[in-house]
Amino acid sequence: MPSNMAFHDLTEHQIAPPEAKSLLGLGSKFIVTPETTTGSLEKNFQRIQRDFHLSVYFASDCDDDLNIWTGTDNDRDNRSKLYVKSKWTPTDLDVPSWAARRIGKFKRQVQKLFKKRKATSNLLPYQQEMMDLLLNHPELLFPETDKGLGPCAVTYSQYVEDCLKHLCNKDCYRQLTEEEAKAAAKALSESIEIWVRRHRKKIGGHAAGFILNHMAENSLNPFGQFYILYKIRKGKKDNAWPTRPVCSDVTSLPHGLGKWINEMLIPIAQRQKSYFKDSFELKRRLDELILPPNALIFTCDATAMYTNIRTEDALREISKYLREIEDTIKHVDVEILIEALELVFKSNYFKLGDTFWHQTSGTAMGTPPAPAWATIFFALYEEILIPKLSSTIPFYLRFIDDGIGIWLMDEDPAIAQAQFEQFQQEMDNWFGLEWSFTDLATSVNFMDLTISIVNGRIETTLFEKAQNLYLYIPPHSSHPKDADANIKQFASRLTLRGHKPDDLLPIFTRAEKNAAEYLKRCSTTRSELPHKKSTSSERQLFYHIQFHPEDPPSKEIQRVWRETVSHPEGEPELSTMENQFKQKVGKSKLVVAYSRPLNLRNRFTVRDIHCRGRAVSEYLVE
Repeated sequence: MPSNMAFHDLTEHQIAPPEAKSLLGLGSKFIVTPETTTGSLEKNFQRIQRDFHLSVYFASDCDDDLNIWTGTDNDRDNRSKLYVKSKWTPTDLDVPSWAARRIGKFKRQVQKLFKKRKATSNLLPYQQEMMDLLLNHPELLFPETDKGLGPCAVTYSQYVEDCLKHLCNKDCYRQLTEEEAKAAAKALSESIEIWVRRHRKKIGGHAAGFILNHMAENSLNPFGQFYILYKIRKGKKDNAWPTRPVCSDVTSLPHGLGKWINEMLIPIAQRQKSYFKDSFELKRRLDELILPPNALIFTCDATAMYTNIRTEDALREISKYLREIEDTIKHVDVEILIEALELVFKSNYFKLGDTFWHQTSGTAMGTPPAPAWATIFFALYEEILIPKLSSTIPFYLRFIDDGIGIWLMDEDPAIAQAQFEQFQQEMDNWFGLEWSFTDLATSVNFMDLTISIVNGRIETTLFEKAQNLYLYIPPHSSHPKDADANIKQFASRLTLRGHKPDDLLPIFTRAEKNAAEYLKRCSTTRSELPHKKSTSSERQLFYHIQFHPEDPPSKEIQRVWRETVSHPEGEPELSTMENQFKQKVGKSKLVVAYSRPLNLRNRFTVRDIHCRGRAVSEYLVE
């Protein structure tokens, strides 16, 4: 059992039971062992049977048929994720008899391994009682904190009121009646359908099908879900915890179109001079710097960037920019993209409890294209501002709403400070966006890194947020044991979570070896690794099953595969067999692909509070 069990009690009088840490302290990713082991494998078998029959039927061409992709050429790097998987399944008559016989035998032998029975819980009795109590608590909710700093406890009224602080901002949101919301959703659905049918040839059949399929799946409940994250790292403001508004649009009508927009915008966002992908790229670029003695570092943070990006301003400026660079954009028709931007960013309809809302201005965090949209929007101003200050700011990068730069100080400290203050004022001159800055310094915290100037070079170490509870997954969580191989946190904190040092040593030793081998490779070889991994996975068949720690291990399933399908005794190997068209089948490797049961975050989700406490609408009439 972990020794650092904790959660953040954000209720006004700390009314959450202290004993709740015995459960919440396991961490939001902790998986409670399902009550019974796996019994029937019929659904699992239907999927592997279909994939196996497809791989035999199409033989050498099976990769393309199992993984439909969009594009205008055979460049597999351009594969899109926007497609609707084909439901066509070969029958036993469409494949050779040996294929149906082998996969049938695999089914029978694997099923013998799995028996449904009562499982041993990985929760102690008092933890199970606590989970039942908290899940049915009449007053408390347990949302996530911003930046992954651990679970927290708030009252239902506190949560609703904190949500309404955002939604009652009439400059950004408008409340709708249920009838108005449904009428707006119907009109939006018709508009997206018209857009798809008008531009089907240019966006591609797979993308069109993907967008329409998502609309059909979400048609019965066509609204996004509004929720908030508590920003505890910034402390209370005006005696209340600040929150970050998020709108999960996975269930909304324009979600599919938003995914398409995101694919189109990402290459444009990546070409911006201030863009960097992640902290690894940031560190690489910082390591290249050689700085003079008068160099200092600053960071900046946009205040509520998504909310404060006014929709009409952003649409106008981004559309103008897209038309200016139209000749350099080869992957999308600019006018079609602009039409799609208007549809998505003007049509954010969502629910909170029993209330319906329309975001009239601002960008919804949670919408797929929001990060690329925000990146491009402010980059348009950076292209004007930063070059004018190139003698003072030789280095500047931004990750959405977080920026970092190097400032070269004037010999006169007063002049240098005045110049820096002038720069801060100019940063605020772009359509209402406001930025907060750190003081110029030799060391700053940014992107989970502590970045320091030492003898003209940049040195970095990991930055640890004070409020982080470090609730790493304990070893008795119902995760596949292979997941331990991906743990890269500090051994000392893992030990606090119940992991044994003797178990951790080989993992860290292997990780150190892998890291050393990776760093020896040149940058070109490193960039090719994800593609090699992708193409390698395409030569495999996947047996999908939900993980249960008391089920037979994956090696037993793979053993049965070898004995019945790929290398059956007394029969030719699968790779040498031919299909009905006399083509070699080839594929022989089976990967057991585990899905996970619900974790604590799923069980305590606050994305739908429809049936919790008073109706949200009652808070609006007080």
